[in-house]
Amino acid sequence: MAEIKEAELPGLGKKYVVRLDSGERLGIVIYDEGNRELFFFGADEDEPACSVTLTDQEARQVGSIIGGAFYQPKVLEKLEAAVAELHIEWLKISPNAEVAGKSIGDLAVRKKYGITVVAVIEQTEKGKKRTAAINPGPGYVFTPGQTIIVAGRRDALEKFERMVTGEGG
Repeated sequence: MAEIKEAELPGLGKKYVVRLDSGERLGIVIYDEGNRELFFFGADEDEPACSVTLTDQEARQVGSIIGGAFYQPKVLEKLEAAVAELHIEWLKISPNAEVAGKSIGDLAVRKKYGITVVAVIEQTEKGKKRTAAINPGPGYVFTPGQTIIVAGRRDALEKFERMVTGEGG
């Protein structure tokens, strides 16, 4: 099992070092503004062999892929059947969105679309992101500029996404 070490980087973010069973290490720096840097260290090497920088969106997409949201290895076929239709999306509410100014209950998000709103993220005055609500209830009202994390079937998410981006439902 991999060993993970975590360190605060004051004013920058957090650093994680994952020591793999092979002896190799993966360094991950998550910056407060959202970018991620990944570093690969060979076994017993002090300098990284390679690195890559990802935006926040890219990192979340790669994380979903690694986490198995898009493909489950054959060995996990039973788990695949349980989550094959579950997709998670991060959607930014546009100013002309059909959902803007309406509550989760008004929109009947779960009943009409079969979608669960997992969380809502807002950008602060200083440009940092903060979680406005985790598992918000039916009274929660959406506002433009928020990013909502939703889970559901692909077809339902596509319909809902059009409402969030202002392209019609």
